[in-house]
Amino acid sequence: MKIGVLSLYKEREITGINKVTTGLMEELLKQDQENEYVFLGKNDWLDLDMDYIPVLPDAGGSIQLNYALTTHPLDIVHSHYRPFELEQKIPCAKILTIHDLIPLIYPQWYGSQMEYYDVFIRKSAKSADKIIAVSECTKRDISEYYGIVPEKIEVVYNGLSPVKLFADDAVGESVPELENTDFIFSVSGLGPHKNQRGLAEAFLLYKRRHPDSRVKLVLTGPVRKYEVVREILSRNSDVAEHVVFTGFVSDEQLIWLYRKSMAFIYVSYYEGFGLPILEALSVGKAVICAEAASMPEVGGDAVAYCDPHNVETIEAAIDKVVSDAAYRNILEKKALGQALKFSYGKAAEEMMRIYGSFRK
Repeated sequence: MKIGVLSLYKEREITGINKVTTGLMEELLKQDQENEYVFLGKNDWLDLDMDYIPVLPDAGGSIQLNYALTTHPLDIVHSHYRPFELEQKIPCAKILTIHDLIPLIYPQWYGSQMEYYDVFIRKSAKSADKIIAVSECTKRDISEYYGIVPEKIEVVYNGLSPVKLFADDAVGESVPELENTDFIFSVSGLGPHKNQRGLAEAFLLYKRRHPDSRVKLVLTGPVRKYEVVREILSRNSDVAEHVVFTGFVSDEQLIWLYRKSMAFIYVSYYEGFGLPILEALSVGKAVICAEAASMPEVGGDAVAYCDPHNVETIEAAIDKVVSDAAYRNILEKKALGQALKFSYGKAAEEMMRIYGSFRK
């Protein structure tokens, strides 16, 4: 079969959905000796050995997409993110991957994205022959919010990409100012659901209760992401010196931060999967994370859970992991075993099975 992959958009740094796409496609190209893969849209900015069909795969590009498929027939079109429509006369199976439905779950925060999720993605999901969810949590949400029968939805978990970054012999590149520092580490995207306020207030409470502790909180990514944290710290200057904003770091520095930290902390209210949790587990790190949405699927029994809505429980988890070396060691020993449950190799096997179900 010939399978078209609807790509997302060009990024200067490959992150998010494109990192997931790259990890999955690398494994499919290695494992699948029967099917042929082609990108719908240029992919010369992705490090993948794949041909492409020239089409602009945006939400308003249905006419272009349908025209491209009349001149370049495919057996399956699989969009890894964007909704799409095909005319009925095009004999092509339609697969849509949905990572989360956050704007439908938190409309008070993401009202500007409601139409995209409530109209365009809903319509594409209804017309799709198969939907791929990245967790059981996302599958339940798709069924509930879009009224789609669970039998139409398959769960295919994410993995790690690039794999070499998380290999046992990956050394990484140090962040000089943190070489001799004990710290807990967190990464965060933009958006209220990431619960930066809860993280900052919990760390503030921990420092108030343990004034002699030298442990710092390290936050990576563009400093502009952490406006809420900086606002809280501006009113608590004594604690502000214990919070480090690294700015943007390279992949090599990121892996060093994961490895060097005492623990990784992720207290989001909601994640469709929670890739940073898997990244931390894969290097044998103790993880503190929210017991919410998909995160228990990724963390299993290998992490310290907290209630993201309750600062006291977040602080208690920080205290337990930082202060109790024996407990921290137990989590570290469990981490690698839990991480091994997820890989793009396994994801590729699942996708080949799903693609095979459309073979005529």
